[in-house]
Amino acid sequence: MSALTELRERIDALDGELLKLLNERTTIAQEIGVIKSRESLPIYSPDREMKLLRSLIDRSQGPLRPEAIRAIYREIMSAALAVEKDVAIACVGPIGSSSYQAALAKFGSSVRYTFSAEIAGVFEEVAADRADCGVVPLEDPAHGLVNQTLDALAANEVSVCAEIVPDSSSEDERSRARYLVLGRQPNASSGNDHTMLMLRIEDKPGTLVAALEPFKELGINLNHFASRPAMKGSNDIFFFLEAEGHTKELQLSDLFRELSKKCRAVKVLGSYPKSEAPDTAA
Repeated sequence: MSALTELRERIDALDGELLKLLNERTTIAQEIGVIKSRESLPIYSPDREMKLLRSLIDRSQGPLRPEAIRAIYREIMSAALAVEKDVAIACVGPIGSSSYQAALAKFGSSVRYTFSAEIAGVFEEVAADRADCGVVPLEDPAHGLVNQTLDALAANEVSVCAEIVPDSSSEDERSRARYLVLGRQPNASSGNDHTMLMLRIEDKPGTLVAALEPFKELGINLNHFASRPAMKGSNDIFFFLEAEGHTKELQLSDLFRELSKKCRAVKVLGSYPKSEAPDTAA
């Protein structure tokens, strides 16, 4: 027997073991799906996803690279989601669009995708429980921030549960695209999260500086990335912020109580795991 034949036979044997283990894993995923359905839990758990990927990458001794582990588990998790229930992911279509490609990179090829002509339609699909999650663009390299997504975040009660930051061939961070994953329920903490907030303040000098004071006083890092007019006939402004930490951590710090003194309204748009690399798994 040649060395090549012997190595291939070893691979065949390992493939048989892997297939058996994958089927066992999928059977357990089916049982988890029953529990999620019975207890009305969200089918997609970004905190669980991130913790698992971090653990796998930390435990790996190579030669698989982290991005290879993410890519492999993207499809393993996608297959698991598909057997838990008929998972539907809404995005702006058609097939081949940048939003679809981002959704595919996050949720894999085993789940079902539905398409809307506009961003508002994705929000509607999620809010109406016709889709388990939605994927919408937040930042586009060619046009910057997507105002339709910001306006829909202000007008809807869905929750941002994850972010997708596809790989970029450019070293300029400003050229990177960014997408948000929408769900109907808040996430549990992954241990390394961001929280997106919307502050409604009066449009006059000094109000934004005053609104941001609690973040400085409490030592909370943040990124102020967008503003939009509140409504027709109103002089108020919506400011969109991304704060470091999970909603529960920010509540414990008394941030929201302090913000309520400075703002007309504060809306938590969702907490989600920080993106640590080009996203793949789901």
